Amino acid sequence: MAKKKIGIYGTLESTANHKVEDLYIIVDHQSIHFAVKHLLSNKYVSFESFVNGNDVNGFAQLLAYLQNNSKLMHAVYHTIHFVMNGARVLISKDQSIKDHTIYQNELNMVFGNQADQELLVSSLRNNQVLISSIPDIYQTLLTRAFPTGKWMHYADAVIKEAKEDGVYLYFFDSYYIVLIKNNGSVQFLKYFDEAEEAQNVYNVLHVCKHLQIEPNKSNLILRGYHSEQNHWAVELGIYFENATIEKAPEHGDHFATYFIF
Repeated sequence: MAKKKIGIYGTLESTANHKVEDLYIIVDHQSIHFAVKHLLSNKYVSFESFVNGNDVNGFAQLLAYLQNNSKLMHAVYHTIHFVMNGARVLISKDQSIKDHTIYQNELNMVFGNQADQELLVSSLRNNQVLISSIPDIYQTLLTRAFPTGKWMHYADAVIKEAKEDGVYLYFFDSYYIVLIKNNGSVQFLKYFDEAEEAQNVYNVLHVCKHLQIEPNKSNLILRGYHSEQNHWAVELGIYFENATIEKAPEHGDHFATYFIF
């Protein structure tokens, strides 16, 4: 069954007439995370993390569990930010048209048809767009529970955070994201399932070769790195000119691999 993985609670000050906190809801394929940010202090004061058990697949049980077990879900907030994180996402050329059918067809061609999902398209720099989709079951519940706010994809924030050219890796429990920026533009974005160490190293180097990027002249940036689980990234780093493990800043916002800090 579903369970609460993390619950950290500070004092919430927002009331119906005095709203000083924002809520970030980060949705994965098997998990939902809540992060509450105090707007005046610019600090995060409360967190919750809910995950499905190993014997559960899908969203329904997880969402039902939230109704009675989340202390943050039913509070009052200034703004609600919805963040979807999933592998069904791609970068395409901006077609400068209002009809998004062409984007839906492209998403289906790459990942296959997926019923009961809403298309999400956001603009990037350099005449690019980010295409993803949101399961209707999340859209319905969150729209009903939180009638304000807009969805964005985790990859959207990842791309905007990557200021410099380089090969970026973002680590999660069972998968990692490879993002490559070159000449100021995003050239590659893909989610990979965690595999054997040699396969993980091969995946990244193969992408670089395909894009004609020379690792010994490029930077490797690791975010969300865990020394035990992601040790293979150390071997990967020897192929690059520089390898950096980035830590969360003490102030300001960025998207970490689980929460927004």
